[in-house]
Amino acid sequence: MEEKNIEQDEITIDLTVLFRDFIRGCIKFWWLILALMVAGGAIMFVTNIQTYTPMYQASATFTVTTNTTTDQNNQSDYNYYYDSSTAEQLSLTFPYILSSQILNDAIEADLGVEAINGSISASIIPNSNMITMTVISSDPDDAKEILESTIRVYPSVARFVIGMTKFNMIENPSVSNVPYNQLNYFNTVAKGALIGLAVGLVIIAIYAFFRKTVHKTQELEEVTNIKCLATVPYLKQKKRSRGKTIMPSILNLQTNPLFLENIESLHIRLAKELADINGKTLIFTSTVAKEGKSTIATNVAYALAKNNKKVLLIDADLRKQDLSKQMNLTTNGVGLSSIKYGSDVVEDAIVYLEKQNLYFLGGNSTIDDLTAVLTNPNMEQFMNDMRQKMDYIIFDAPPCEAFEDVFLLEKYGDAFVYVIKQDFVQRPRIVDCIGTLADSELPLLGYVFNGDSFTFRDYSRYGYRYYNKYGYRHYSYYNNEKKAAK
Repeated sequence: MEEKNIEQDEITIDLTVLFRDFIRGCIKFWWLILALMVAGGAIMFVTNIQTYTPMYQASATFTVTTNTTTDQNNQSDYNYYYDSSTAEQLSLTFPYILSSQILNDAIEADLGVEAINGSISASIIPNSNMITMTVISSDPDDAKEILESTIRVYPSVARFVIGMTKFNMIENPSVSNVPYNQLNYFNTVAKGALIGLAVGLVIIAIYAFFRKTVHKTQELEEVTNIKCLATVPYLKQKKRSRGKTIMPSILNLQTNPLFLENIESLHIRLAKELADINGKTLIFTSTVAKEGKSTIATNVAYALAKNNKKVLLIDADLRKQDLSKQMNLTTNGVGLSSIKYGSDVVEDAIVYLEKQNLYFLGGNSTIDDLTAVLTNPNMEQFMNDMRQKMDYIIFDAPPCEAFEDVFLLEKYGDAFVYVIKQDFVQRPRIVDCIGTLADSELPLLGYVFNGDSFTFRDYSRYGYRYYNKYGYRHYSYYNNEKKAAK
């Protein structure tokens, strides 16, 4: 395969896809967001409880008047007054004096302490001489004493800056016995929860940005030259009462028409591709498990069999061998593992499914020594016999990223078909696996893009318009099938 010369990181970021990944990430990892919110709220609550110190506030409100006139003996005549220039001067000097070391030392000397247990602040009403002085301390008595001391010593300190001052009390110093910084437990927990929520959303945003999964076939066209054989829509899997998932089937007339149509188109294209290379055997694989490989392989086999072709479907994923369960079949066979007893024995293990007009070979137990099975000399004889008896042979092979099993089947097949599930596996991993398959001796016919929810967004609304737009008449085909069934 000739790879296009393009760096993976240079692919344009689709903001719609990124937002979609973010939303899906939130849905997928809702438990993480919830856990972080609970943890954030708990941590914030415990931290605030452990570090909480009750603080008490003492305050007093007064006006300030100044006197700059003295008598002939330099004795103040105490004619205090206030004007606009005084207000401006107070607004500039009061905060400066209040925070000065001189005032701090004077208060300490007045109280007879080495350090003041509190902080002093003041607010001045604009364009006035009215001031509210506040002291905050961890001890209510200290708060009131510091406030009273400040009122006493301030005039003597301020006289060097603005002259003699006089405080005219409006509200005398008072202190509340209730802490002004009481804990609000609800707000504390809510703040922690919001922080946890923010952290969770950031984590999911990073997750969405670095996922680099494939959302559209155009993304693969930018990095590889293999062709898309079909785009199969996303179908919500139904479950039986016992919790088992039902495999979508084209033989079920309740299956979505878009799924039926695209499987129909896929099987026609694959039949043509095989005819071009004079082949009969297809090996279906994927990057990892749960990409819908078995569903696609089985339904292609159904579609081929519907055209009165003799089709053999082989469960070659010997590490789990659960295709019979997915098809809702009851079998006690051992599947391909019976090859060690001879090609005749394995032929006897083939089950004919009359309803599906399909031949099936598969077991219901895992195989430990699968290499011995797939390389057994009887395997080649068995496949030669099947080529003579069957029109098509479909291998449901294991994923190719983690195991080499699929390449042990290479000599028994005619071509690979690769299944890629939308938004499931990172793009670089897919490209690596495609490159490995393309380097094998068998041709890689292309890939099936499974679970596409972009092209087929809303079946009930979009389906009719979609088919009319492109001139398909699937609904008439579908209705004829239902009539024939009746």
